[in-house]
Amino acid sequence: MNALVLIAEPDPFNLRLLQEVCEAAGHEVVTALEGGAALDLVARKRPDLALIDVGLPMHAPLPTPVVPGDDSLGGLEVLRVLKADPELKAIPVLVTTPADDVESRRASIVLGAEDYVARPYRVFEIQQRIRNALRRVIAERRLLSLGDEELLDPLTRAGSAAQMQISIEYEMTRAVRYGHPLSCVSLRVAGLGRVIAEHGREAGDGVLVQLTQGVRGCIRAIDHLFRADRDELVVLLPETSAGDAKTVVRRLREREESGGLAGAATGAPLGLEIGVAGRPESRATDGPALLAAARSSRRPLAKV
Repeated sequence: MNALVLIAEPDPFNLRLLQEVCEAAGHEVVTALEGGAALDLVARKRPDLALIDVGLPMHAPLPTPVVPGDDSLGGLEVLRVLKADPELKAIPVLVTTPADDVESRRASIVLGAEDYVARPYRVFEIQQRIRNALRRVIAERRLLSLGDEELLDPLTRAGSAAQMQISIEYEMTRAVRYGHPLSCVSLRVAGLGRVIAEHGREAGDGVLVQLTQGVRGCIRAIDHLFRADRDELVVLLPETSAGDAKTVVRRLREREESGGLAGAATGAPLGLEIGVAGRPESRATDGPALLAAARSSRRPLAKV
């Protein structure tokens, strides 16, 4: 994503460094040296992302400072104003701070900052924080752009493949940002083609509908279920490590053994295959990589 990035930084050297990093990544940059100018640029330009230094001066102090009597925290004042504005609060903000300023980093997160970057800057860290913040922006915009008919699979009423792609990227970005676990489960009906060939399309549809209902009975309300492909369901498990996801796998296996998952739709074994991947166990750094890891680990459900 080639984004418009606002950099609000009073130090010319740091400003130039941040600008070069952003421009090297293909982003357009607008800059401000003090808080009032930063707020004006945000209102006029509506950037996709803002990098705001905690020590940004406010030439016209706001009436209710974040820390009374401390004029060095203008960056937090700007952040507070942005997050209080309904039209601007969705813009992600990265706050830049000195390495030892733990209190300002804490305050910035409380006020709604997406993340923070500590000085002295490390280029790879700046790049990664910007990428993570923009991934969330992209995911949210894509989700908002989908119509109701695109959000759900018309047959199973699980989330659609399009919604899955957006949601997995969003959840992965959130997991990385907060250091929370996230797991992905891929469940494939290996024998679906045979069912359709022997019993017809309606029987195959019945398998998928029953399987979706069975999976819903094995997951939590906060988990996300999608029909990812013709013969595949995917479950996203927020706040769940790969180890804890084994509980879901066990429930699915027990339900399959009792015939309550999907086998009753045709009376024939369906060859269900399941794979699980999670962070932090997996080396995946984005949503597609996590899904690919789950798919590559699939094996027969009965043997898991």
